[in-house]
Amino acid sequence: MSKIDLSGIWTLSCNKPDFLAIPARIPGENCSALIDAGLVPDPYVGLQEKDLQWVREFDWTWSRDFELDSGFLDQKRIWLNVDSLDTVGEIRINGKTVLHSRNMFCRIRHEVRDFLQKGQNTIEVTVTAVEKYTAEEAEKLTLPIGSKLGYWRKMPNNNLVRKIQCQGGWDWGPCIPVSGIYGDIYLQGSAGSRIEHVYTEQKHSENSCELLVTAEIDSCSDGMQEVKFTFGGKEKAVAAELKSGMNTVQASFEIRSPKLWYPAGYGEQPLYDLTVAADSCSVGKKIGLRDLKTVSHPDEHGICLYFEVNGIAVFAKGADWIPMDARPQTYTRERYERLLSDVVAANMNTLRVWGGGLYENDDFYDLCDEKGILLWHDCMFACAHYPSDDDFLSLVRAELNYQIKRLRDHACIALWCGDNECGGFLSHAGTKDLPLILNYDRFNQAVGRAVKAADNTRTFWRTSPCNSLDDASGWDDYSKGDMHFWKVWHSGAPFEAYYDITPRFCSEFGFQSFPCQNTVDFFTEGKQRNVTSPVMEHHQRNAGGNSKIVEMFTRYFRLPSTFEDFIYLSQVQQAAAIKTGVEYWRTLKPVCMGTIYWQLNDNWPVASWSSLDYFGSWKQLHYHARRFYAPVIAAAIRRTPETVEIRMSSDLGKNVRGEIRLSVFGIDGGIRSQRKIAVDLAPYSAAVLQSIPLADLSPVPAEDFLYLEFQGECDGTPIRCTNECFLAKYKEYQLPQPLIRTRISPDENGLMHLKLSTDKPAFYVFAEFAGIPAVFSDNSFTLLPGHPRDLTFRTNEPATLERLEKSLVIRHLRSSYSE
Repeated sequence: MSKIDLSGIWTLSCNKPDFLAIPARIPGENCSALIDAGLVPDPYVGLQEKDLQWVREFDWTWSRDFELDSGFLDQKRIWLNVDSLDTVGEIRINGKTVLHSRNMFCRIRHEVRDFLQKGQNTIEVTVTAVEKYTAEEAEKLTLPIGSKLGYWRKMPNNNLVRKIQCQGGWDWGPCIPVSGIYGDIYLQGSAGSRIEHVYTEQKHSENSCELLVTAEIDSCSDGMQEVKFTFGGKEKAVAAELKSGMNTVQASFEIRSPKLWYPAGYGEQPLYDLTVAADSCSVGKKIGLRDLKTVSHPDEHGICLYFEVNGIAVFAKGADWIPMDARPQTYTRERYERLLSDVVAANMNTLRVWGGGLYENDDFYDLCDEKGILLWHDCMFACAHYPSDDDFLSLVRAELNYQIKRLRDHACIALWCGDNECGGFLSHAGTKDLPLILNYDRFNQAVGRAVKAADNTRTFWRTSPCNSLDDASGWDDYSKGDMHFWKVWHSGAPFEAYYDITPRFCSEFGFQSFPCQNTVDFFTEGKQRNVTSPVMEHHQRNAGGNSKIVEMFTRYFRLPSTFEDFIYLSQVQQAAAIKTGVEYWRTLKPVCMGTIYWQLNDNWPVASWSSLDYFGSWKQLHYHARRFYAPVIAAAIRRTPETVEIRMSSDLGKNVRGEIRLSVFGIDGGIRSQRKIAVDLAPYSAAVLQSIPLADLSPVPAEDFLYLEFQGECDGTPIRCTNECFLAKYKEYQLPQPLIRTRISPDENGLMHLKLSTDKPAFYVFAEFAGIPAVFSDNSFTLLPGHPRDLTFRTNEPATLERLEKSLVIRHLRSSYSE
């Protein structure tokens, strides 16, 4: 089997009358090509996103020449492979139409031998202006389900085309009207067979695993064919009688004492090599062996939901994943590696792949397998009605058959979910429109059947949020299934509203902040650095979002003094909000078994709910996540004004034993009182250790705060964690101005250290370098007198010690306001 790679430099043109053709890299898209050619500015800076909107009004054509010799053309069959064409496109070879495509989530594999010739050939790919296509599709609708324009939705009827849904804008994302060719594009010739799909099924029993391997093989002719299966160093050759067309060939392996794959924090992630070879074609994969179940059934609290891996009920700790850039051309393994490493660094074990994005490329899933990151995986439908006619559903079935067979062997994928908020869209809107309800049911049932046909090894969860396997309703029903809890951000409820619910699995909740200062400096200039400036409001896609951030300041904090203080305090506020929910819900285990906050990342520089901004800088929330998602946490929680509850939660498989020292500090740093609490926490459990009247701790709450320090062990391994609890709102304290001393130095291994000390308590102490992105071993913490901190850090670019010292900025809560 031979291959002709068609990636590289193509020529890009469009039907705009004055447009002159430019070189364009494939795989890639039109907007990046225009930026590289200097024809449009960087859309992520200032208001320049607006300068790209003309791009979506035109059709775009990529073309290139390539040479073929008679040896290649003598092969019996020749296919054109395009991993992804975005989106409504026509492919021509030597002036003749080969095919039309309408779904970027379907791989194209089409026989093209009859279109090719010896010597020079020309291939052209034309993508139609998407709004022209969706307008035509909207005219055909018998139900009014086309998506309307809104504050953040800039491309109407985007739900009628199988394209990344957030490309038309979202409440955190820009409208970057890309079209292009992604992944691999090549010609493949064969005189024999080609392997179309390889997938496996695992059956676990005590100390053993049976692995059934299925290969779908497209054969050029009838005849016998030896298919070789190799797993974990063992080989099996199967003599298969193939018919012309698609065939299924299977082999099974029994693995005794298998090395099992576990989520991060629960064990290791061993991966076995699997290879299937037929004729001159071979497919290789990495397989993690694990017995994974999605558990959901009625219980005394409602209907539970959690993942069980190798017999262990896993508490899902994580965030929602969105596309990492609005321009797919920029996706690289290095960017995936950095983001996913930061996921594990924050003690997360789960991501939810959100349904308004895309099925990511192989690097993403390979890395999640390697790092032990479980994936709740939506199908790519979000926040809209979708057509349920036969034509649209045929596109959906083809998409799911390809994508799920492509991805189902990844150990990281825990379940398939039908969509994001499409079912909730009906119940939340309170619609009683029977045709719309029936339309969604027909659509959702079709998605479910297609998913189950392509993967019978995982649970299909109908939608998110969803009450149960059989009930797609329940936006805010916390007693059943998964829920999305947005009352704090969207409805303006106080942070304490997180204490009012006992979710079984909260798969969305969040609070916004501005991105890190270095990121804000990237897209703004001096005069634009005001939170209500046109540029700052342009980089905020949730209606009234900046106002919501500031309004919540007035409830909990003193108003910040400078623009930089606004940026800093917004991140303090975001971290405080999410910490409130996560710490409480983790201590409700096993009733609550999942906290997935919205959202992990950004696809451009923007104010949003993320904990990692567009450039991967850690917001304060991500540092707090590292602590509140630690395997063992201790927390002081005030669900009522009169009482403080001391709670703990453990994700470890052995008893956690030790002692909590609970100190009452005055804001001057003096210790008012201390008490000790013995701890013996069972494996994978949570507990309320004590409930203490506030009056027993402090007569004047606005003058004191609690500091918890747990020291103990689990199976001989030392464990230490700390936490704090404010007994009044931050703004009620007369905080002293601390003197924080700093020192930067390298150690003998070249690792950089930042040492900090203070004369008075300092809260939410946050270190950063102006103009130098850096990640610290800890940040946004409480610094106490007599308890210096020694942080390590890494920068994203080389920097001298002198430059680091000059650019170091230390912020804390008291420094954010004047009086």
